[in-house]
Amino acid sequence: MKKNIILLTLSFCGMCTVIFLSVFLTAVDSPFWLTIAAAVSLIFKILFFVIAVYTLISVSKIKSSRGVIVFKFINWVYVILLSFMFVFMIYIGINMLADNYKYFNTSELKVIPDTAVKAKINPLIDYNGLSKDFILALRSGNIDSNFTKMINYSPKPDVWANMEDKGSWFALDKSVCFNNKTDCRRKAKGLSAMSRIINNPMILIAPVMIATYHLDETLPVCSDEGLRLIPQKLYLDAVNNKIIAVYKGTKALTKCKYLQLSGLNARDIGYEWAKVYKKQNISFPYPDNISKKVYQFKDSITVGSFCEDKNKPGVKCNVLSPVDDKVVFRVTSYPANIELKLWNKKPVSRYTAADIKFEIRFVEELPAEK
Repeated sequence: MKKNIILLTLSFCGMCTVIFLSVFLTAVDSPFWLTIAAAVSLIFKILFFVIAVYTLISVSKIKSSRGVIVFKFINWVYVILLSFMFVFMIYIGINMLADNYKYFNTSELKVIPDTAVKAKINPLIDYNGLSKDFILALRSGNIDSNFTKMINYSPKPDVWANMEDKGSWFALDKSVCFNNKTDCRRKAKGLSAMSRIINNPMILIAPVMIATYHLDETLPVCSDEGLRLIPQKLYLDAVNNKIIAVYKGTKALTKCKYLQLSGLNARDIGYEWAKVYKKQNISFPYPDNISKKVYQFKDSITVGSFCEDKNKPGVKCNVLSPVDDKVVFRVTSYPANIELKLWNKKPVSRYTAADIKFEIRFVEELPAEK
């Protein structure tokens, strides 16, 4: 009897220890070591369950007495609880497999969730010569009323401190191709490329081109709709605390090597930390990237040397900065998507629940709305 008491105590204490230590698995930031730790944890749980069953069988052979009956009752309750725990674990495992199947079913990317509400996409404008205060006031007024309920917004000084007041802005028409043998001041004429992001604060994470093609601007690729990276649809899913931005996928976009994720809006609104937790038909070419580790956005508007104002020689353009290999990506085929977790403060690990989620979709045809 003494042996059985020791074994059951060992099983109970061991199981409690394993469950307690499992809580700290969320701090493991390596998929490999997380898998190893989870496998070891499962092996120990099974071992302690087997010990509990062994003691139950062993004590059933002992002549009944008041102490034995009480011990058997405790043993039975413990084994039943462990059984329920394992059934729950199996249930969770099946759900995870089902979710993975659902995620890797590309047809899901062609449908918008029932809980999502269409949000307005504000048009591009010409920022050239406009004051910083006017642009930021316009930006604040463009925040969707539904989204306003989820945030408390005021412009973050670090994002806009280096922006030139009444400065020049790189033009959308020159954001794909530019013949660098011509007058660079032409780059600042027309609708401003950055207005697609600044005018739409809800686009927390935006795909941008970090370099232009040095090609004849009359070539078809230079007017490719996909390479302009203007969102086609925007949805707010308040139920699931998520925003979905849909972009047009074109053949030229899959060949583009100059794509980067910009967190300008996310950083300005307060979601400075991010992690890509799901992706499909997307490649991050550099080994140290946002899909592997939690990343801190440093995006801001600063003065660059890409163009000069026609009326102010020597005055440079306001541009997005910096270029960072960690957020460079490529679209390999369609449909494609990138799903990110965003946090206000640095999370304990990438498995920490997100403050908000953001999804970017690239599709050849716009998704159906349920």
